[in-house]
Amino acid sequence: MVYSDVYDRLVKDDGDIGGQVAYGIYKKAKREFIRKKQAELGTTIIPEDVLEEFYAIQTDYMLELYRAHSGRITREFLGALYGKDIEREKQTLEDKYEKLADSVRPSFWYGVLQGIVASFLFVLAGYIILKMNGSWDILLGNLLK
Repeated sequence: MVYSDVYDRLVKDDGDIGGQVAYGIYKKAKREFIRKKQAELGTTIIPEDVLEEFYAIQTDYMLELYRAHSGRITREFLGALYGKDIEREKQTLEDKYEKLADSVRPSFWYGVLQGIVASFLFVLAGYIILKMNGSWDILLGNLLK
């Protein structure tokens, strides 16, 4: 019997779920290959050299295809399994963000106070500039005439 190292090449460790799924995809491909050869040969017994043909085409590229397919299957499975939970958590986070943003956002009266203070500082700065260059007295003199 011919030994294939495909499992070792696909599965990194016992916790590698993606690798385990990829190995399942590989086994499905092997099963389809064997069934096709059984139909072609008209027998249920497959010679070792025919199986070696299948093992020979298990290149790194083919294993990457199995892994990619495994990734799609795993994402779809997790999406179906946890999709509602993820949406609920996403909504919860968005609600918390909105509450936090509202608590940080200044109130209307705070904005009014800022406007008053800014206006006062602008007038004060204008007064200081006019007083420093002597224009204040001229302006006041012209206004009182």
